Amino acid sequence: MTAGPLAWQRFATLADASEALAEAVAVRLREVVAEKGKALLAVPGGTTPARFLAALGQKDLAWDKVTLLPTDERFVASDDEASNERMIREQFAPLAEGRAGFISFHGHGSDIEAAAALLGARLAELPPLDLLVSGMGADGHVASLFPGAEATFSAVPDSGIVVARPPGLPPRLSLSPARLVHAGWAGLLVSGGAKEAVLKEASNRKAPLPVDMLIGREQGLDVYWAKE
Repeated sequence: MTAGPLAWQRFATLADASEALAEAVAVRLREVVAEKGKALLAVPGGTTPARFLAALGQKDLAWDKVTLLPTDERFVASDDEASNERMIREQFAPLAEGRAGFISFHGHGSDIEAAAALLGARLAELPPLDLLVSGMGADGHVASLFPGAEATFSAVPDSGIVVARPPGLPPRLSLSPARLVHAGWAGLLVSGGAKEAVLKEASNRKAPLPVDMLIGREQGLDVYWAKE
């Protein structure tokens, strides 16, 4: 597969990058809804995307035709401080107000493997992602797909869901590499010189990092990078 272009959008601050990314995603969502009548958008958790989600939620869109899902989720209670869903619901107004659809990674029982199977069955009913917004760790991980021996994964066949068990951290449910890579459009929101270096060094790496699967997408990858 020939990789598409890595398109850099550079900003002085994370706030600026987040606002620009929100506008880009809104434009594409309108196009997808106009063409298909609905849209499926995956968004990251953590602290970095909070401003992006807040800005996106202010856009004038037919949110009732848009369904969100997290790229990954820690296997904790949905109201836990560590829950990505909790953060997404707090920051994204259309979801908090019940104006947008949401696919929760919670509520599928207390056994993570069984929960992955149930969630996988739900995802199997859905088309590929229309849009993906991802973050990236300084170690090159995306969603809950960690590099090398830092986590082990078990995939439920053909489900699009991976169970991740990072050492010393709560286990997680993550969208699979295939689900992430096959999104129609993908954007990466990152900040700082260290993460910039991780992306720039992709072609020289001896051992690929999880982010490299997004960098190598045939459809390309838009990088929204903030200096700080």
